[in-house]
Amino acid sequence: MSYNLAGFGANITDLRKNLKLTQKNISETSGIHVDTLRKIEKGKVIPTQETLDLLSLVLNKDLNKLLLNYRLQNYLEYQKTSMSIEAKLDKDDFNELAIELDRLNQVLNKTSHLFFINQIKQLQLLIESIILNKKHDLPLESLSKLIQAICITTGGFTLNSYENFVYNTLELRILMNIALILNKTESAEKSLEIMEFCIKMVDPSENLYPKICYNLAYTYHRLDLHEKALEYSKLGIEFCNYYRNYNGLNLLYHRKGVAEYHLGIDSYLSSLKKAINFCDVLGQEKLKKLLIDNCKKFYNIEL
Repeated sequence: MSYNLAGFGANITDLRKNLKLTQKNISETSGIHVDTLRKIEKGKVIPTQETLDLLSLVLNKDLNKLLLNYRLQNYLEYQKTSMSIEAKLDKDDFNELAIELDRLNQVLNKTSHLFFINQIKQLQLLIESIILNKKHDLPLESLSKLIQAICITTGGFTLNSYENFVYNTLELRILMNIALILNKTESAEKSLEIMEFCIKMVDPSENLYPKICYNLAYTYHRLDLHEKALEYSKLGIEFCNYYRNYNGLNLLYHRKGVAEYHLGIDSYLSSLKKAINFCDVLGQEKLKKLLIDNCKKFYNIEL
């Protein structure tokens, strides 16, 4: 189920202002953190039932019932396409991604709600940017697509002002990819700065969390900060095991093994072999070959 969170958040803001209350007033009365209120009012997060119950008491309105008025129609097809896109992104299957772009266009043509339209357009631009960067090696054109995507819902966004805004999960995904481009075009330090911001902003239960962990581990590896690389690879692995979400475990175990190798930890070979095993489980033969070749090329490790 998905909702027009922007409309719901605006309604919450109106209710609060009509009662002449500030976000700080609401926070003090309900016990809900001001940052959470900001995200709700900006339409960046789906609040839990418990949060809505607490806010309902302060705002004198049944917010659980109100949220139902903001349900989006025709969302199932979009959700199925999004899941298919995630699987193809994990495999760098660029030809199939182009097909998914066509499917997103079909969903877009059936949609009339602005909130939903913006979400689809952002996902389209994200996919286009990944293809430009990874398939065609055009990082600057890719960066332009990402900035265009995030500006759809975050007006005034610039690379110098990104910390001033509140983001939903898709926007954080876009911001993470901006960091990856800057790792290539500017510096690992600038990439790390944005990536650290993303890990602070993302909900630790979101599927985006282990992806940020992996990219943080890789960025710390580039800076020869292998203790931090090991820390974030472990956090990503813990998430995947806890939620039984095994996509990405191959990369996380590889990053863990490389960090352990640099730190002189004996378990590095076990971690690297687990990365290869998960490539087999996930059917990622191309990635398996790449990891094996890289271990031989850079570390003289036979797997």
